[in-house]
Amino acid sequence: MTRGELGSLLNSRTDSEFVQNEILNRRPWIFDTDEAYRSWRASVSDELGTEPDRVRIVGSAATGFSLSPLKPGRPFRQLPGVHGRTSDIDIALVDTNLFFTAWDVILFYDRGRRLSSSMEARARIRLDVYWGLVGHLSLPRNTEPARRVLTVMTVAGRVPPLRGYPIRCRVYRRIEDLLAYHIDSLRQLRKELAVYGD
Repeated sequence: MTRGELGSLLNSRTDSEFVQNEILNRRPWIFDTDEAYRSWRASVSDELGTEPDRVRIVGSAATGFSLSPLKPGRPFRQLPGVHGRTSDIDIALVDTNLFFTAWDVILFYDRGRRLSSSMEARARIRLDVYWGLVGHLSLPRNTEPARRVLTVMTVAGRVPPLRGYPIRCRVYRRIEDLLAYHIDSLRQLRKELAVYGD
């Protein structure tokens, strides 16, 4: 998809409508059938101990193209990928308890000066928490929330069409935080497209 085509698509609706209709409330592009997606969500939500509507695929696996300001419109890179490069599968888990458990662990490690992250990475963690999310790479290894998220990611990537793809995961505090984060990302994308022209 060209920048111009992406700009036209974004301009056809509000940011909130786009996020809800094209990312959160439809079958992700990577799944061929609604039934396959429902079955996948059920298996992941069972592992997480939550409802299926608390598990979403976001990013280029949801839309078929990137909405990142760094690579706007780039098509989803399927297996086996060019030069071994494939797109990641981005999974959003909405779980208030897991979010707060993860944040508590991060605080404990950070305050004990045991969080093995650079200052830049810690600033990113703080910004993420402002948006109501914790990324799986921010979690200290071998902690309860890290193990839980890793198990969910393993289950998520076990079956086709996701098998073989790298899985990334973010835990969101509320569905409103998931929506707000993606709306903000779209606003950044719009600015990027405006700077370089559609």
